[in-house]
Amino acid sequence: MFREALADDPGDVLYRQLLEAAPDAMVIVDERGTIQLVNAQTEALFGYARAELLGQPVEILIPERFHAAHPAHRHGFVTAPKLRPMGSGLALTGRHKDGSEVAIEVSLSPLHTTKGVVVSAAIRDIRERRKMESTTTLASDRLRSAVESIEDAFALFDAEDRLVLCNSAYRAALPQKLDGPAVGVGFEPLLDGMLAEGMFDLGDEPREAFHARRLAYRREPKGSIEVTTSDHRSWRMTDRRTAEGGFVTTIWDVTDDVHREAELLKARAAAEAASAAKSEFLSSMSHELRTPLNAILGFAQLLQRDKKTPLSPRQRGMTDQVLRGGEHLLRLIDDVLDLARIETGGVSLSTEPVSVSGVLAEVKTTLAPMAERAGIELTIAPVPLDLPMILADRTRFAQILMNYGSNAIKYGKSGGRAVFEVKLTLAARVRVTLADDGIGIPEDKQGKIFQPFHRAGQETGPIEGTGIGLSITRRLAEMMGGHVGFRSVVGEGSEFWVELPAHTTAHDAGIEGQRAPAPIASSLQEGDGPRIAVVYVEDNPSNIAFMQELVADLERVELITAPTAEIGIELIRARLPGVVLMDINLPGMSGFEALRRLREWPETRDIPVIALSAAAMTRDRKRAEEAGFFRYLTKPVRVDELLRELEALLMPDASPPR
Repeated sequence: MFREALADDPGDVLYRQLLEAAPDAMVIVDERGTIQLVNAQTEALFGYARAELLGQPVEILIPERFHAAHPAHRHGFVTAPKLRPMGSGLALTGRHKDGSEVAIEVSLSPLHTTKGVVVSAAIRDIRERRKMESTTTLASDRLRSAVESIEDAFALFDAEDRLVLCNSAYRAALPQKLDGPAVGVGFEPLLDGMLAEGMFDLGDEPREAFHARRLAYRREPKGSIEVTTSDHRSWRMTDRRTAEGGFVTTIWDVTDDVHREAELLKARAAAEAASAAKSEFLSSMSHELRTPLNAILGFAQLLQRDKKTPLSPRQRGMTDQVLRGGEHLLRLIDDVLDLARIETGGVSLSTEPVSVSGVLAEVKTTLAPMAERAGIELTIAPVPLDLPMILADRTRFAQILMNYGSNAIKYGKSGGRAVFEVKLTLAARVRVTLADDGIGIPEDKQGKIFQPFHRAGQETGPIEGTGIGLSITRRLAEMMGGHVGFRSVVGEGSEFWVELPAHTTAHDAGIEGQRAPAPIASSLQEGDGPRIAVVYVEDNPSNIAFMQELVADLERVELITAPTAEIGIELIRARLPGVVLMDINLPGMSGFEALRRLREWPETRDIPVIALSAAAMTRDRKRAEEAGFFRYLTKPVRVDELLRELEALLMPDASPPR
């Protein structure tokens, strides 16, 4: 026996020490497969005590499913023994005493002795390595699966800029004539192959320039590169450096995004064109309606003011009807323009501290004649003494109250009341409410009361209106950081309110006294002294006739008319008038160009020019201010307003403070 041979060998002790010191399990078997020697590592690996293994067939350490075939393998090895090193590629398993299997690696070394061939098996426990390999393989598989699942093209390059990993989307973008596998090929050869196959639509850019631009981006990757393929796809390519010095390259197909962006740009252009056309139409409509209204309202005002041939009471009543109808039409025009400006974002607000009491007083004064005609008592309830001012655009706040007031009067009952009330809410907001005892609003109509062109069932009734005012009111309030609301009962009346932010650092000073209107052109109607020239540049005969009749009562004013800007400029240079009244839309040269010419000559540079125009859009006013007009008055002209401007300019010493 081999163990007996070792016992006779003086080197037995050294041999056994070396066997015990081996890092792997060592099993010595004879040519019949009987275990002769084992070391401590064998006991630890397989769970047997040394005595349980010695003299047993080596198959005790092999899974049972291999027992039948193993003797033949062992016999073949003994017949032609040769060294078989560890790591030979065989996936081997051993059997633990408890029946479980152990992943192992085996190295076989044959030894010829006088007793026959002895085989030394070095057995290494590779369970941890297999576990790590399994974990690594799983992680690698997951990475490949994740990369493959990316819809866009994805590729990983190493520090030498060679392809390491890519998904199918990136492989589809690789050159078709690539010689061999793509993995391991450098980025620049791949780029050259793509260019050679005409993958990109370079337009007018030379291939060399694109090649250089792409490599320059590769060296310093910032942002992305947009390219178009030969099949008209849009790609967005990005390169990002990895911690190891390699690159992650991603290619997104953004064709759909580009198409959507193009459609959005097209739609935006169409919307802007439509908005411009709408604004142009509204401006043109306003101009065309205001021009005849200027003559209608202007002559009606002159008839009322005519002292030489005073109107009879009957004629004055008819003239009042003309003025009311014309003013109503003018309000409708202004409402339509206001709504259009709000919808297109063309309304600019000037927010400042505003006295609620002062605005209420002005609104009551303005609405008083209308309320008197309708038999409605319009009043203001006592305002709290500690009422703060509000943050609002004064003009727009007054417009909101005017809308509420005019509606209360129009939809009120003769002999009824409408009362403005003011209070400070718990949320530090000021609420102004107008309560009336009018006809009220049907419940089924209340949901749309603040929508444009809804008139609560009065669309075909005798009450005038378009249903725009409340829509404008709500939008103006929201633009000033406030909101509106109402409560109404049919037959009992309605309450409409607006809430706006309070200005906490100042208090309302109470109801402001109304400034008495300035005397109307008394200094121009009479008195001694030379007549002062006023040049009126206007092409509309009705407007010229109106202005001539207006100035006919002004003894101190000499009116000179010109039908075109070209003639007007020559008259102005020759007569050097005190004031120029200039229409804007003139045949040939416009009023803007005429003003520019007048500002070029020293003798006419300082003559004040008042614009009289039927163009009432905000942009028209702004353009006139920027051009340098002294004033911009819209048609129809208010006679008192124009006369005050003329007196202030022509007779400054006699004019009241402005």
